[in-house]
Amino acid sequence: MGMSSFWAVGALAAEDIAELARRAAPAIAAAAARPSAVAAWGRWERDAARGGGAVPVWRPDGCNTEEALRLYDMVNDSAFDAMDSNHELHVMEWWDRFDPGIEPYIASVRKDNPVAALFHGLGPARAAALPGWAGDVVLTSDEVRRLLPAVEGALAVTGAERARVLARIDDWPGDKEPEELLDGPLRAWRNAAGAGAGLLAARIWF
Repeated sequence: MGMSSFWAVGALAAEDIAELARRAAPAIAAAAARPSAVAAWGRWERDAARGGGAVPVWRPDGCNTEEALRLYDMVNDSAFDAMDSNHELHVMEWWDRFDPGIEPYIASVRKDNPVAALFHGLGPARAAALPGWAGDVVLTSDEVRRLLPAVEGALAVTGAERARVLARIDDWPGDKEPEELLDGPLRAWRNAAGAGAGLLAARIWF
């Protein structure tokens, strides 16, 4: 049976965020700062620039391009996956702590990565405005409110640009809903900000 990649964005209470940040925030920061990660992001920027804003996804023979595989490998490098594999932290236990009164966003894609699809749709410049690394972030309520304008700038695309972003998400491998993948994370972020809650975004294979 094939595995699925899950991505969740949800609200957590202050005491939960404080505990989780102590355990997970250094790992996320370290993942983003690794020389290999910095180099991979720069390579994506160059690949996307050559492709007119996004990497080509498909070869004529129906297989994925090298550019798409490099983007997938970069975005698939999750701090929460590593902590789960090392039995340091099981992120789904934290998803159980999401505030039941604040609707989260949860996506799953079989044999592929929803964050990779979103990043492909957004392109490097917009994806760079999202905090954390590759869909992983832990933020206090103050940070959620402070960073909300940047997240809105990245995700609240309209008009012809929105159509291009959705078409790119749809072109990426995996069974997903492009509009929900673009709109759902921002909706969950706004919900957390409006409620004065902290926020956890985490991607993991299961």
